[in-house]
Amino acid sequence: MTRLAGLDLRRGRYVAHSSSLTVDGMWIANGTFLLLDEPTDDRELGTAVSRMLDASRTGVPTPDLRNGPSPFAPVLDALGLRSYATYAKGTRHVDVERDADVVLVSPTRNGGAREGFVELTEHTVRLTTPGDEELGEALRAALDRSS
Repeated sequence: MTRLAGLDLRRGRYVAHSSSLTVDGMWIANGTFLLLDEPTDDRELGTAVSRMLDASRTGVPTPDLRNGPSPFAPVLDALGLRSYATYAKGTRHVDVERDADVVLVSPTRNGGAREGFVELTEHTVRLTTPGDEELGEALRAALDRSS
């Protein structure tokens, strides 16, 4: 089963968050997240993202995105922000996907509110059964490549 998480760096804070796959085949934030302040070591980053991957599910109901709250609303509320566009401004993001023992860590380019975070697949790193410290090192390297 594929599991999906993300790690963001915004204004000196890391936001690790989990996504789940809806019955309609769309990945959405599932409300599970952790906030970590700098300085944070590689092991802490890896542990946080591993927990977010563990919280990822499939077959969740598809929310009403037009009339309901944003699936990312819990993160925005925790940070005291009103919109995802405000959140995304200046944020660096890394996609993390786990399928069995393989973990893919992909840096992204910040395309703003219009494009979102665009995966830089040519810089994706493949890890096999990484420990938390190894995952954290890959996450930090991917954040450095993200723009």
